[in-house]
Amino acid sequence: MPDTELIPPIGFGSAWLVIGVVLIVLVIATILLILLVRARKRSASVELPLGGLAGLRAEYHARITAIEAEFAEGRLSARAAHHRLSAVVRQYGRAVSGVDAPVMTLTELQSSPLPTVTAAIAEYYPASFESADRNEISSAVAKARQVIESWG
Repeated sequence: MPDTELIPPIGFGSAWLVIGVVLIVLVIATILLILLVRARKRSASVELPLGGLAGLRAEYHARITAIEAEFAEGRLSARAAHHRLSAVVRQYGRAVSGVDAPVMTLTELQSSPLPTVTAAIAEYYPASFESADRNEISSAVAKARQVIESWG
């Protein structure tokens, strides 16, 4: 047998170990920070304007009435009216509950604690995206008013 020499494994410097541990700690800290910020955002209390819920309702009823009037005057298409009613309902949901409904998809809304907002948005979707414009928006306006009256 030939005289063979065993060569020991090549070692890595201790700096690599320190870098690896620091990176793992940074990833864990980032995840914890994100979770903490989200938890604080969810637990933030909703602050109503000076008029309270009644004042907020009046403000949003006025917005809905303005959309209805613009449609009746012909300055707004039914499609645009449905888009604007959707925005108003989503904003009201956020103002009352703190849930960020204006940036949520319909699927995300379906798993949110906003069933009346979700139902209204689901009704607005077909009219908002169909190619032919409708002649009326009365059911959409009624649904928006129902959402506003459902709180409290």
